[in-house]
Amino acid sequence: MNAWMFPGQGSQKAGMGLDIAGASELFKAGSSVVGRDLERLCTVDPDPAWAPDVLQPALFVTEVAIGRKMQSLGVQPDAVVGHSLGEFPALVVAGALEFDEALRLVALRGKAMADAGRRNEGGMAAVIGLDPEKISEICAAEGDVWVSNYNSPKQTVISGRDRGLAEAAGRCMDAGAMRVVRIKVPVAAHCPLMQPARDTFEKALAEVTMVRPACPVYCDADGRAHTDPAQIKALLVEAITAPVRFTDAVRRMRDDGFSTFIEAGPGKVLRGLVRQIDAGAELDGVSNDEEATSLISRRNNINYQSEPAGVSS
Repeated sequence: MNAWMFPGQGSQKAGMGLDIAGASELFKAGSSVVGRDLERLCTVDPDPAWAPDVLQPALFVTEVAIGRKMQSLGVQPDAVVGHSLGEFPALVVAGALEFDEALRLVALRGKAMADAGRRNEGGMAAVIGLDPEKISEICAAEGDVWVSNYNSPKQTVISGRDRGLAEAAGRCMDAGAMRVVRIKVPVAAHCPLMQPARDTFEKALAEVTMVRPACPVYCDADGRAHTDPAQIKALLVEAITAPVRFTDAVRRMRDDGFSTFIEAGPGKVLRGLVRQIDAGAELDGVSNDEEATSLISRRNNINYQSEPAGVSS
């Protein structure tokens, strides 16, 4: 069985919106919501290191366009998983959210996170080569810094105020980390400093209609498969201030019988993480029309919506 993965902030790259059929109309819709020319940003801009309120809608639209291109070629995912922002294109492709409603949510989420970042200044850093449980212990002892992403056994991201980040980084190096790298993001995502954004997002999400997805959705907040819209909505809210449990999600997908992981989006970030989690997983990726057509021709045995094993809602 195949799982489609949708990356989040950090996977953006110049020209990521090029050569994707149907993307132009989606970019126009996104531009009307965001108030910026997303198509130009995603096809012409040489340095797409935008603020969250612009970057998140841009990535969302790009990834929905890629997912829809794959579906137009006659294949469907047996499950989806999104990393942070990637949960939203995953839900659209799985049929749980309408594109327009998801786009408005993503735009609001990005703005709310940017506002929370100005109110509670901080940042994020990736810790490489140290046991995630040890990193969690260090963060708990320091205060004002938290684990925000359990990305793989070899990569954990921490978020918090600058002083807490610096102190935790030093302790992680003392404990044996290979390195600690400050991430170029203007907010401390997936930690309690995002509580104002969570409050804003929760109110908006309550007004949105979500239906049962066509396939299981593995959610970031608990790393488990869900098909109940109420549960998925609650976990989307929780994810604003809770860590992304990508390692747990991938391990559970493997346990549930998923062997192929297809990254639908720019870059190869998630494939690299899955390789660190389970070297036996089969990996592929699509970022434009040519890669979609090539993938289908190579994998003409991709499962057409078979019933996954071991999944509960």
